[in-house]
Amino acid sequence: MIVPDGTGPVVTSWDDLPTTEVYPGIKRQIQSGSRQDMVRYRYEPGSVFPEHSHPQEQITVVVSGRIRFKVGETVVDLGPGQVAVIPPNTPHGAEVVEGHPVETFNAFSPCRSIMPSIDNASNRSNG
Repeated sequence: MIVPDGTGPVVTSWDDLPTTEVYPGIKRQIQSGSRQDMVRYRYEPGSVFPEHSHPQEQITVVVSGRIRFKVGETVVDLGPGQVAVIPPNTPHGAEVVEGHPVETFNAFSPCRSIMPSIDNASNRSNG
C-alpha cells in the first residue's frame, strides 16, 4: 500500500488486502475511504448471502457469474456488467444462481460501521 502525505491518493492492490470468509463460500475484501467503502465479494457456486439491511446506499456491480438479488419484494437476476442500486434500509440478500463463481464490487455510502458476517448475523438491522 502506498500511503501519501495526505495530499494525494491511497493506492493499494486487491491482492494485498486481507480476505475474510463472511458466510460459507463467500469471501470479502474491503477498502475504506473517509466517506465510502468499496467491497469485493467472491461467491462460490451455491452460496447464499442472508437477507439484511443497513442505513447506507449500496451500489453493486457484477463482474462475473450470475447472482440473484432479492431487494424488498423484488427478485432480479444479474450478470456481468449489470448494476443494482439498493436504497438505504431496504432488506436484501443474494444467492448464486448458476454453477459458476460470482465476483461483485459493492460501494457503500456513507461508510459502514458493521459489515454483515456470520459473526453478527443476529444483528440484521446493522448487517
